[in-house]
Amino acid sequence: MKNRIIIRLAAVVAALVTFCFLTSCQSKEEKIISQLESLCNTVERDGFNVKDIDSVQEKFEAIHESAKDCNFTNDQLKEVAKLDARFTKAVAKKAVERVGNAIDGIIEGLSGDN
Repeated sequence: MKNRIIIRLAAVVAALVTFCFLTSCQSKEEKIISQLESLCNTVERDGFNVKDIDSVQEKFEAIHESAKDCNFTNDQLKEVAKLDARFTKAVAKKAVERVGNAIDGIIEGLSGDN
């Protein structure tokens, strides 16, 4: 009885260790792509505030600084370019929304509507 429990426990632990080992073995290039993807998701989120843009921009630049040491494949370079464009588009969209809200506020202030 004890042997069965120990064998099953050992099998579960082995499976978990194998899973952790396989998922943590990303190359530097894959980590850069993953970080860019995460940053894009952060900016695209509805709750993202344009006031946080400086910190996000610093992270973006740090990721690109780390990417200088990577040897990307052609497919990975295409993915990085797509993520760069996606990030730029999301930041621009948030900035336009902020400007639009400011203009609406100014117009409301000038018209006297509260």
